[in-house]
Amino acid sequence: MAATRSAWGIEVGAFAIKALRLERQGDEVRVTDFVVIPHRKVLTTPDLQQDEMIRIGLGELISQKDLRNQTIVMSVPGHLAFARFAKLPPVEPKKIPDIVRFEAVQQIPFPIEDVEWDYQTFGAGTDSPEVEVGIFAITKERLAHLISLWGELGIQPQVVTVSPIAAYNAVSYDLGLKDRPAGPLVILDIGTTASDLIVAEKGKAWVRTFPLGGTHFTDAIAESFKMPYSKAEKLKLESAASKYARQIMQAMRPVFGDLVNDIQKSLSYYQSLNRGATLSDIVGVGSTFRIPGLRKFLGQQLQCEIARLDEFRRISVPGAGGAEFSAATVNLATAYGLSLQGVGLAEIEVNLAPVPVLRQQVWAKKNRWFVAAAGVVVAAGALMFVRGLLGGQAIESGKLETDQIVQSALNKAKQAKSSLDEIQQSGRYGFTAENMRRLVDYREVWPHLVRDVHDALKSAGPQPALVAGDLAAITAIAPQDRRWVMLEDLGARYSNQQGTRRIAVTMAVEFSHRDPQDFLNTTVCEWLRKAAREDRSGVPYKIVENTVSLNVDRLVTLTAGQASGAGADAGAATGTRPADRDQGGDEFVGGASFGSATGAGGGEMKGRRTGGGQVKAGGSGMLGGAGADGGFVPDQDGRDVPTGPTTRRGGRSRGGGGTPEGEAAKVDLDKLAPIPGMPSLYADGQKFHQGVITFTVELIGGAPTVGGDGSEPTEGDASES
Repeated sequence: MAATRSAWGIEVGAFAIKALRLERQGDEVRVTDFVVIPHRKVLTTPDLQQDEMIRIGLGELISQKDLRNQTIVMSVPGHLAFARFAKLPPVEPKKIPDIVRFEAVQQIPFPIEDVEWDYQTFGAGTDSPEVEVGIFAITKERLAHLISLWGELGIQPQVVTVSPIAAYNAVSYDLGLKDRPAGPLVILDIGTTASDLIVAEKGKAWVRTFPLGGTHFTDAIAESFKMPYSKAEKLKLESAASKYARQIMQAMRPVFGDLVNDIQKSLSYYQSLNRGATLSDIVGVGSTFRIPGLRKFLGQQLQCEIARLDEFRRISVPGAGGAEFSAATVNLATAYGLSLQGVGLAEIEVNLAPVPVLRQQVWAKKNRWFVAAAGVVVAAGALMFVRGLLGGQAIESGKLETDQIVQSALNKAKQAKSSLDEIQQSGRYGFTAENMRRLVDYREVWPHLVRDVHDALKSAGPQPALVAGDLAAITAIAPQDRRWVMLEDLGARYSNQQGTRRIAVTMAVEFSHRDPQDFLNTTVCEWLRKAAREDRSGVPYKIVENTVSLNVDRLVTLTAGQASGAGADAGAATGTRPADRDQGGDEFVGGASFGSATGAGGGEMKGRRTGGGQVKAGGSGMLGGAGADGGFVPDQDGRDVPTGPTTRRGGRSRGGGGTPEGEAAKVDLDKLAPIPGMPSLYADGQKFHQGVITFTVELIGGAPTVGGDGSEPTEGDASES
């Protein structure tokens, strides 16, 4: 397929529609757009009209993204297609198509005239004359139904391929598998209805699909608890935080066993075809990998390390969309591979799109050019005729008064500009007062945000001893067993883009659990995702589910008693703000530092902890000194008299009623009312973690009315007023 500059890859999954747009620059690509649109109900829900649900999802896609005149590559699920592999005898290259067709007739379990099929050849090695071939096919009836369904929404793909091949192309390009010196890499894509196991080795792929996926876990829960499918699906996603977690895991155990059995059979069969192959590296993709404990269970049963594809190496999304893109990475592998094929960088290029459909698309594009060319010719001829006729009439009638026409137009323009200036000036009257009034428009948002953050951290399920306030009882629990998360810093950044008002929330946290990523993901992050899916009345915003991210790249492990970049002391969490807090010019509309464990109900700590564990209020321990908002000096009778507001300048206090000599009358707060330091929660040498959790909320309800300049005021605008 010829390379194009940009392409959309669209996967219509059972859980969501995933779309990714890549733009090619040489052998590199960059993400220019992406979207994940969950179905209102999972397509495997009993008695659900799947086609209608897909129409709704695709309708949302085309309403959000302009797909006109775009290269589009789409996929069909692996369980709806066929993948067969065979070794060809040494033959001349020109005879390979005939031999492949013969193999296709033998391998495909349908008459060859009833299927659309394509193939890809792989070299067996530099020293071997053998050629391996992968044959991929789908029945014409199934494909025609899908193309017709997509076409109803105006989506006409130029390429249709198979999902496991797209997943292979994504991982192969992103990890550079073609030049991988180690052995084969196993890609396990566990979808909603079926799972694809792809073995990638030296530029070739082997695929096996088995009908077991996330819906089978949901069915097991529904049958065990005697509940509807929709409630079982919700319970599955919330299993980590549920008080019935053990019973839920017990209900899903048979499906876990079946999944391991199918994987082991597939790996064993591949090894029987490729003697000596060692399959020890597995990468997991797909939404089902979000089930708590699944990756750990598979790793134990298969006796190998299973890595989940949580981030891509060669593509990323800078700026505000980065967190949302990272959260969706595990679901975007197939769309990634589809886009790569659209821009000509796929290692396997299989196209099952029917030839008549492609021919029709080509002619449709040419017809537009034919019509445009004919229109230009007709318009040019008519213009020449009409121009001469009108020009002659104008000259004859003496109506070509060019100067008068130009002068009249200039006068009208001046009048219009004057009217516009008057309107703008009158519109600005009272805007300053109105802008200040609007400071209360969002007064309910921050308390709800703080409450949600509190509840999210509380979902970690802290042991009673951790919230009782007894330091000895806290330290008696091993750090790696403590189920608590401490909030070190909370900030938010407001944005308004095309009428969509959002607040990006940043939580700096500290904890010491043995499995930092899984612990945060299955507790705090899962609570936020659950809240995003619920209809919460009374809350002035909704959490955007796909923006919840634990930011693995910013998760650090520290050792108590050792100096670190975060400024940790011996056993006490630091109060430092996240490193990125001051980058990019972000403006925080609100923030707070907390020093209490989840559920302890500790008070707000104003200020930062110092290396010695002290908390200094207002940036200074001296009342009336530099950094204080006011001071007291003794009068002649020895009574304290307020000096008035002070000004921070050069480290001196200047009060409205004080004197420069008032510096000598400072009161040392640390001596007068010392604040105890933060107690040590860890012994020297013990490990603890610091991380940053981010999510975005979208405000509900009408936006505040615009000001005189046509823009919505921000907190900064009001302060300047």
